[in-house]
Amino acid sequence: MLSRMPPASVTTGESQMNRFVFAALGAFALCAAALPAQAQNDCPAPTDVVVQSAQKYPPATLDDAATDQQKQAAATVQLGDTIELTIQGLDKLQTDAECRKSKGLSKRTLVLFLAGQAMKGLTGYVPQPPAAGKMRYVLAHTEESKAAWALVLAKPWARDRTLEVSVGYEDAYPFNSSATVPFRKLATVWAVLGVIFMLVLVGAFIALLWLTDMCREGRPAVPSDTAGIASVSLTAYGPFSLSKVQAGIWFLIILGAYIFIVTVTHDISGTINTTALTLMGIGAATMVGSAVITTNQGESANAEAQADVARVLADRIQELKTSQQTAATNKELRDLEIAFRRATNQSIGLWNDIVSDANGVNFHRFQMAAWTVVLAFIFAVAVTRILAMPDFDSTLLALQGLSAGTYLGLKVSESKVTDVPEKPRGSSDVSRYSVRPGSSA
Repeated sequence: MLSRMPPASVTTGESQMNRFVFAALGAFALCAAALPAQAQNDCPAPTDVVVQSAQKYPPATLDDAATDQQKQAAATVQLGDTIELTIQGLDKLQTDAECRKSKGLSKRTLVLFLAGQAMKGLTGYVPQPPAAGKMRYVLAHTEESKAAWALVLAKPWARDRTLEVSVGYEDAYPFNSSATVPFRKLATVWAVLGVIFMLVLVGAFIALLWLTDMCREGRPAVPSDTAGIASVSLTAYGPFSLSKVQAGIWFLIILGAYIFIVTVTHDISGTINTTALTLMGIGAATMVGSAVITTNQGESANAEAQADVARVLADRIQELKTSQQTAATNKELRDLEIAFRRATNQSIGLWNDIVSDANGVNFHRFQMAAWTVVLAFIFAVAVTRILAMPDFDSTLLALQGLSAGTYLGLKVSESKVTDVPEKPRGSSDVSRYSVRPGSSA
């Protein structure tokens, strides 16, 4: 009988399968043999480390008559102080560090943990032999620990809090701890200095804003032959300038934020970021652009036309003052007085000044003012929450820049001469209201 032979393709497949199985078994055997050697070369991290206590260093010296409140205040730590930890198993941590160094392994960084937050960049020192179990940390605000400190120092105006204190490796959980320490978020001396600087800043800004022409456009120009001027109160300075007020707002917000951050974190460097510089740059560029546009426009011709309008308005104001007072005439009188102030370059109030041109409110001015107020509010709130200058994305910065650019673009076509309000129907002396800007009364 003839024996059946397997096809050549089947034989080849079985041979390849056998080679694959043998290769897999060989790789497994090599890995199994390497595991003991790898374990022998590694330094397992100690697990029986416990932080037993934490206290301010050096401890305050109090007499026996000290009250509990005085003892609590003396034991309270704050940013910039040194705390001393008593750690069971500190010698094992030291042994682990020496082991890894001798075997050329990567170093495990031991960091301080406050309220469960790893204070990266805060590495302690051992003042005594490790067997004594003492380790000290200086509570410093660093670039690496900025995010963690923001959580610990949140709401710095709130009451003191008790912090859980521990140590651990930077990329792991903290060791077991029963240690706590009373913590004051806002240092007394820094708080006093911060409040003083803030009050001086805000007070000086408001005083300069209202009592000088720092944020105003020119001075009032009232014609000397204007009738009825005694019946309209005059302002010493011109109207508020939108571009100058915007630049002033960003200056106040950013400088105030800087003072606040330094007061809480004691970090005087690395506080101003790109967002703050961009916002101040937009404010400065808008102010310069507005000044250039105003300078390049024909001010002398506009001044003459405004003087003609002012005379017409003053005559009508005087006429209404001597006429019978009714609700309609009172409203007309108020409108004429506002128009007279605009024609003579006087202020009609901060908000009305910055959103209005010579004839009333303009949308592009309102848009720029509104976005400035909204973004300034968001900026200030973010600073109090993260204790750092916020990073606005490019969209928000572009939005502020776009509103400023729209304002400058449309400022060129704004009304420079005040229109005389039309006289209500039924009133006499219509010819007085037929005067157009630029003509004589």
